[in-house]
Amino acid sequence: MIYSGRFAPSPSGPLHFGSLVTALASFLDCKSKNGRWWLRIEDIDKLRVKTDSSEIIKKQLRDHGLVWDYWPDTQGGIDGVLYQHPRHHYYLENLYKLINLNKVFGCSCSRKYLKLTARKLEYSNLHYPGFCRDLNLSALDQYISWRFKSVLNNDFVLRRADGTWNYLFVVVLDDHFQNITSVVRGSDLCTTIRQNRELQTALGLSFPTILHVPIVKSTNGRKLSKRDENANLRGGIYIRKQIVSAWQYLQKNMPHTWLAGVEGIFRKNFY
Repeated sequence: MIYSGRFAPSPSGPLHFGSLVTALASFLDCKSKNGRWWLRIEDIDKLRVKTDSSEIIKKQLRDHGLVWDYWPDTQGGIDGVLYQHPRHHYYLENLYKLINLNKVFGCSCSRKYLKLTARKLEYSNLHYPGFCRDLNLSALDQYISWRFKSVLNNDFVLRRADGTWNYLFVVVLDDHFQNITSVVRGSDLCTTIRQNRELQTALGLSFPTILHVPIVKSTNGRKLSKRDENANLRGGIYIRKQIVSAWQYLQKNMPHTWLAGVEGIFRKNFY
């Protein structure tokens, strides 16, 4: 099997320094194995998508020497990139599969109601108490969300009542569709591994390896975000400094064995 990795940003704004660190780590990991590195634009949440962000992100990656492999148009690619927004039918097909396997159930609980009744888990996620698990709500009811029957005692949403998809669900499906063998992502997603594995097991999908990159934090100790102006990437003469700074961050925070395996690729492509 060909080693395959991906970088999958959300087009809610331009990349920032933390995004660059993750993209560089993913690129180096993949290319150190002579693999293919795909770009996937995770634009499934229409409310978060900002106009022109996808094009800005692609330009930022190219400017920094992070050139992705061309995803075939015959497999849903648009100019070599896989976008989520045209893939509703694929997600729906897999939701129906889980319904037929009795792995999901309809839920009429609103988030507001759960906030009043449920305790909180990591990162302020709400623990679902199982109110609707055995009610057998009809799939014809357009006002229900769909939850996965988790063995971890926290049934999580796959599709919301408004028809939008949960990242947890679609990322597993798209990783399978693209034959991703290795996922490199921020450590803020550590808590989703169990849900990823549950979904992959239920659908009979393979498990890609997962490597977490310690998240870059702002001066106040919080995760860097697109709202932090000081973290914004700049063009022109700043590009080389930014890619070198990203590598230096990885050198300080990633395992020595991993760094030894990718250092040659960094020097080949960026020195």
